Amino acid sequence: MSPRIRRAASTAVTIAAALGFAGAGMTALASARPMAPVAGDATETMPYAVEDFPRTLQVMSWNMCGSQRMSWGCEETGSPEDKIGVVTSKVAANRVEAALLQEICKDDLALLTTGLGSDWQSVFQPYQWSQDGKKSPSRCGEDGTGRADPIGTAIVVKGGVGDPRSYPTTQPVTGLNTPFHCATATAWDVRLCTVHAARPGAEQAHPTWDYRDDQFAQIKAVVNTFPRAVFGGDFNALPPDATDNAAAWVWPAGLYSTGPGTPGYQECDQTGTERSGRPTHDFGGKIDYIFGTEQRNWCSITWVPYSDHRVLIESFTTA
Repeated sequence: MSPRIRRAASTAVTIAAALGFAGAGMTALASARPMAPVAGDATETMPYAVEDFPRTLQVMSWNMCGSQRMSWGCEETGSPEDKIGVVTSKVAANRVEAALLQEICKDDLALLTTGLGSDWQSVFQPYQWSQDGKKSPSRCGEDGTGRADPIGTAIVVKGGVGDPRSYPTTQPVTGLNTPFHCATATAWDVRLCTVHAARPGAEQAHPTWDYRDDQFAQIKAVVNTFPRAVFGGDFNALPPDATDNAAAWVWPAGLYSTGPGTPGYQECDQTGTERSGRPTHDFGGKIDYIFGTEQRNWCSITWVPYSDHRVLIESFTTA
């Protein structure tokens, strides 16, 4: 067992409890944190022939765990080239045309975009460390010894990108600030937004404070203004219907649809009225999501060895 696996197993229960997952059943699941495929994972292939859905947009969301800093716990999840290879392989296997990425270093994003080709574009927003309200971009590597490029979130799109914009959300005064930003995929006229919500306890001065409810309400207010939108990423929150979820209250009414014909947005892995879905993180819970206004064709969730998060891909039919 590697040092990373040992550390992960010892902290998984703490992570799950912070996200609002309580109960003895969760303790057993989290303490056996998987570092290999689990039930529900599958080999990545196109679930349907391309010609079955001629006017589609395939959107991928993935927290890449790309930091080179020891404190982020990503040092044994593969090289930047490994992670870039995951994205390019999904583009080839699933005809992915847009990717919403979290925890990606800016120099790695440049390599990814170049490797995808000249018809791909990307936009980036850095994480910021706030110290009593004074902000500075978070570095990819260790201060003074590692890579100096910033780490943040990105939107990568095949074709044109229009109106890239960051939208303010409530953030810790002392702690890590995570961006929420959007850009238009001009070939589909769909607004794409990437999310990385604050962890519970992100406010270092007040570790019991929870910013997720404010952030989700603010995200909802923004995406509600777009006629057509797809938004996804690492929400750092369990689904509202997850068993023993003590933090279901962070989800505002009208964001996560309770089923066909009800207010809100259908999630990639949602089945009817049930809002739980398959695990997306190695601790055993679902914290990664893709929501959209467009008709869902299929949703895939697959394990890869180069992050503690799984890869989500959703196919949408666009008008």
